[in-house]
Amino acid sequence: MKYSVAGITILATLFLYQGCSSTTKTEDTSDNQQSQVESVPEKNSPSKQPDSKENFQPQNNSTATKGKLTVPKKIIPNQPVSIKVQIPATIAKINNTNNNTNDASKPKQMNMVVVSNDLRFFDLVQATYQNNQNIEVKPKFPAPGDYTVFSDYNPFGEKEQVSVEKVSIPGKVPLPTELESFSKTKTLSDTKIDLNLSESNIKAGKKVSLKFDLKQVNNNKPIQDLKPYLGQKANLVVIKSSSPLVESDYINIENINNSSNNQVHFTTKFPQPGTYKLWLQFKRNGKIKTADFWVTVNS
Repeated sequence: MKYSVAGITILATLFLYQGCSSTTKTEDTSDNQQSQVESVPEKNSPSKQPDSKENFQPQNNSTATKGKLTVPKKIIPNQPVSIKVQIPATIAKINNTNNNTNDASKPKQMNMVVVSNDLRFFDLVQATYQNNQNIEVKPKFPAPGDYTVFSDYNPFGEKEQVSVEKVSIPGKVPLPTELESFSKTKTLSDTKIDLNLSESNIKAGKKVSLKFDLKQVNNNKPIQDLKPYLGQKANLVVIKSSSPLVESDYINIENINNSSNNQVHFTTKFPQPGTYKLWLQFKRNGKIKTADFWVTVNS
């Protein structure tokens, strides 16, 4: 993904992991722990099926991609979790050298996607560099359960790396309150969103167009007041339903910029048959709105 998911130019590798072994203590050892994190390889072998991941083992990359993160020992549902990430000095130097502004102090945007393993919960967390090497994000986890964190690190001039980390919060996991829907229409307060696919029968590995038409609920007229979000008209995240979720389940998206005012247009290839969840995010009336959809991909 080029972030592309959609439209982030610089993203940092973030990892969350509750219960990581502590290798370096912070000043406040009672509240925090520090651990080494590494990127997961960008892609699985083409012969490996994402739904058969019993033998999936992350491989270590060069130490040049290794970063340090500090997370609280305890994660409390619905409370911001302060996660501090230190970018490797070698990568920070590359980013700074290739920054067109030549201003290492200028904030750079970074995103992290957090989902529950059943894909019912979704959150995209934004952050900025505190300086050229340090990042802090503050996601919230809504309830006890198992979560997956996807991070996309894209050093200037280097190949993008998608990383995955797991978070487990102990406690009673709430039961779903409603069934998932495969409807191609969603309504969010004053906005109706219709998903139009270029193919009625989506085939794995074949390029497909995803167009979202946004209309006003009260009169069904095309909306004209979308505001930029994450640097462009809208943002789309796509993840394959799998167990466990791995890097290859996080799908690359291309944003098409020449759509009309009330349309947002993306293209992608779904790599494997299965079910995929889509989260469309856009900004209207000063609020970030998120509409979710499910699609089925056939062999």
